[in-house]
Amino acid sequence: MLIPAWIFLMDVPVLGSSEHTFSFNQDVVVLLLIDGILFHIQSVTAYALMGKISPVTFSVASTVKHALSIWLSVIIFSNKITTYSAFGTALVIIGVFLYNRARQYQQQKIQALISYNNKGREDQPLLNEDLQQPEK
Repeated sequence: MLIPAWIFLMDVPVLGSSEHTFSFNQDVVVLLLIDGILFHIQSVTAYALMGKISPVTFSVASTVKHALSIWLSVIIFSNKITTYSAFGTALVIIGVFLYNRARQYQQQKIQALISYNNKGREDQPLLNEDLQQPEK
């Protein structure tokens, strides 16, 4: 279960299907270590970020990240742009725009409700517990 998937996909002499040989050299080990370190940093960052933002916002940001990686592959590796990738990217951009508009609308409504409820009562405590005086 803990064996990396790349072992099964590469031509390792014991597991491989061709006569090519594979040897671990310093470059492969360094790349695997860098990959592991970056994945760990990404996991820790995602976990810390989940405590600061809502899961929906995190999901929207993740979707944008996936769309961006598709377009970076188009730019860097000269992959062909398919109709589905163009449509999907447009859908992501529209979805992010609508999500941001909905959040702004929600925040404006909450602020309006708070200001309406606190009209003329700026010094009123927010919680009922604040009304009770501590016993001496």
